Amino acid sequence: MTAITIWKRRLGAGAAGALFSLSPAHAEGAAEFLTGANGLAAGSAIVLALLGSLTFAILTSARLSGSSLFNRLFIVVATTSAFFSAVSSAIGFSLITSQETDDFFRNAILPPAFGVFVFFLGIAIWIGGAELVRHRDWFRGLGNGPVATVLHFAERSLKIFVIIPILSLILFVVSTWTTVVGIAGVDAVRMTYSSELDRLQSECAAIVAWRQKDFAVLEDLKISVRTTSDAAARERDSGFQTGSAGRGAVAAYIEGVASWYRAVEESVDKALTADDPSGLSPFTPHICATQSAKLRELLAANAFANYDAWASAYETEFNDFIVVLNRWRQDRRIESLLRSQLDSFERANPKPIGRMTAAQSRAINVYADQVTETLAKLLKAQKDNDPARVIDSAGELSPERGLEIIFFQIRQLSQDPDEVSQKPQKRKSNRPIPSLSEVTPRDAVLKHAQVFSDVWALGIAWDYASYVLMLAFLFFPSAERAAGRKDD
Repeated sequence: MTAITIWKRRLGAGAAGALFSLSPAHAEGAAEFLTGANGLAAGSAIVLALLGSLTFAILTSARLSGSSLFNRLFIVVATTSAFFSAVSSAIGFSLITSQETDDFFRNAILPPAFGVFVFFLGIAIWIGGAELVRHRDWFRGLGNGPVATVLHFAERSLKIFVIIPILSLILFVVSTWTTVVGIAGVDAVRMTYSSELDRLQSECAAIVAWRQKDFAVLEDLKISVRTTSDAAARERDSGFQTGSAGRGAVAAYIEGVASWYRAVEESVDKALTADDPSGLSPFTPHICATQSAKLRELLAANAFANYDAWASAYETEFNDFIVVLNRWRQDRRIESLLRSQLDSFERANPKPIGRMTAAQSRAINVYADQVTETLAKLLKAQKDNDPARVIDSAGELSPERGLEIIFFQIRQLSQDPDEVSQKPQKRKSNRPIPSLSEVTPRDAVLKHAQVFSDVWALGIAWDYASYVLMLAFLFFPSAERAAGRKDD
């Protein structure tokens, strides 16, 4: 008999039908109820009810009848701090070990199992450690005299200042570290990626402004084409260069140059208006703002459902746009077109051969020189028009990862401020735009430890608050016993 069948019999047909026959709309409504403000309220209610019940059970437990209120509250603090550490550590562990693929054991089983491990580890170290500190292990046969009290104090000091800190190092590595990653890891990654997005937006704006200068070349070319066409018409109508009106050798040559020049203008115009393989164009209004808004929307998405999927989606979109920007930055089609046309000018516009007067020959040579000079100026303007220098990425400015981050920060603390400011590395001005500086949550919280110092303080505080309370058992051994039993 299945569990569903049992529930149907217990609930009755009507209730069971309503429970197990939810329509997609009702199921979606139930899912929405458990998210947002309703989900927050439900989660808060569950946590408060659980901790309230736990606190009541500890304070009223018959097994602690001889314990003082301080000792009972110490157990409450140790238990709740272990619970907080377990939840936040499970979140941090899921960020560290999550997979983009649907790996059930790695994504769904490991994090909560790790949280349970952290919970019992905290209980063992603080509550079990307090038990270890309170009871004598050495010198039991000395009674309760002054010498025995001193020796007992020395034993407790050794336990609480040596044994317990050694045990708590395990808790720091296992719990405090993953707690900080769980609370601040995603925010630290978002901080890095947000600065990288600002870099991308600046690069995009610079490239778009640089590519707008192609239209200035096109406008100069259009003016030159109109001038050439006008010169051909004036030569044909009035013979302003040779003094002989009509369609002579000079007029035919200038008209040929004008026709060729118009073809160059059309080629440049088509190159500028052609569709980009990416579907984007540097000449689209607000292209940088549009792409940045899309990336910011991805950055603000829920990263905790599946961190690797979230990071992969952002990194892919970011790097794809970097590829587009690099293609725009390296686009020299106009320059190549002008160079090829300048090189082929003599072949495309051959000077007429035959009987010509000196005035006609001189007019043709002068006009050819003017056209080539104009093209050479446009080509030089394109060659000299370089994009802005590439901005260094976060990975280039701070390439350390893992333990190298800690060693680098230690070296910075030991160095003088003047020595810390290193000379910037020389990089090629024509290098491509760097891709996204990928960073993991565990590296991000180390790199930005000064920004998330309050999270570090919070994680250490709730992991080690029990240790501070435990000091009372060293100086006041009777703190564990209830009133009336202090001398037992």
